[in-house]
Amino acid sequence: MKLSPINLNTSEMESRRSKRIADQIKNELGWLIEQKLNDPEKGFITLTRVKLSPDLKLASVYYSVLGDQIKRQQSSDALERAIHFLRRELGRKIKLKYLPELRFFYDDSLDYSAHISNIIKKIHNDKSNQ
Repeated sequence: MKLSPINLNTSEMESRRSKRIADQIKNELGWLIEQKLNDPEKGFITLTRVKLSPDLKLASVYYSVLGDQIKRQQSSDALERAIHFLRRELGRKIKLKYLPELRFFYDDSLDYSAHISNIIKKIHNDKSNQ
């Protein structure tokens, strides 16, 4: 019996690799922020996802923060101050030919879903009171 080779196109393999590396970056950065980042203004940061550029040289890191707008700004400032530290420490944990540049973005999808949920609850309560 002759076995045929598995046909995976290059973009599919790159996509898998990119996702695997993005997951690894997310896990390592989450641990570094929680355990090693000693900035008192960092707050409670949760990484929600990491997206890599096709050439793997840029990592867009999305995060959420518990708290109000002031807390978000403090956390954002703390992350910006720590970019070089986090990238250096990430390089010690993950071995890649090129370590991606890090860019942090606040992920407002959780705020949006909470807002939609509140609207639905309000509509439901209004119908119950009629």
